[in-house]
Amino acid sequence: MIDFHCHLLFGVDDGPEGMLESVEMAEGLAKAGFAAVYCTPHLMKGVYDTDNRTCVSVIETLRQKLAEENIDLQLFLGRVYYLDEYIFDHLKNPLPLEGTKYIMLEIPDNLPQEFVKQAFFQIKRAGYIPMIAHPERGRNFAFLDQSQKSDHRQQNALKTPYDVELLNYLQELGCAFQGNYGSFMGLYGHQPKKTAATLKKKGLYTHFGTDLHSREGIRYLEEWKVGGLEG
Repeated sequence: MIDFHCHLLFGVDDGPEGMLESVEMAEGLAKAGFAAVYCTPHLMKGVYDTDNRTCVSVIETLRQKLAEENIDLQLFLGRVYYLDEYIFDHLKNPLPLEGTKYIMLEIPDNLPQEFVKQAFFQIKRAGYIPMIAHPERGRNFAFLDQSQKSDHRQQNALKTPYDVELLNYLQELGCAFQGNYGSFMGLYGHQPKKTAATLKKKGLYTHFGTDLHSREGIRYLEEWKVGGLEG
């Protein structure tokens, strides 16, 4: 089993601060049945600015440490890019998921959908495949109970029942969609859990990940593995 989205690298974003915590997380992932993990630190201008060279150095250090500790877990490198006006500056020297053409992106809720479409088209045109990180957690794909009554303002705010046009466009463009295991358990709230179930039923997801950030999430790993895809 492969974890396609994990903040395992220490000292590069809002993941673990030190090596020890990274090792504990890696051990937990291995024990839960994961054979490989894509380490995907954030790249968000002014917030998480760690450069690719540093990420490469940290993952090499962690690989060596896991080998010394006999923790059988393969590590691959990538980034999760925040989709904003700086995206094309960041993608001048892109770091796709190692060994693939996938560029993982996080879509902010307040981003105009035309910008999303144009950006993803340009990324695809450059020879990469956009992979949308945890779409169920964003309002762009928020599903509401069809039986729920809501006023016009609420419908506009939440784009009910969901933005079919954007979803269809991204599918037709050949984008990949990465779901968080924790979303199926309700760790991010009722709405993401509901949306995740609906997107899964539609067969939208192509990849899954833990989105693990710290040792605190280790206790959920076995539940994620069992309940995330089969629950």
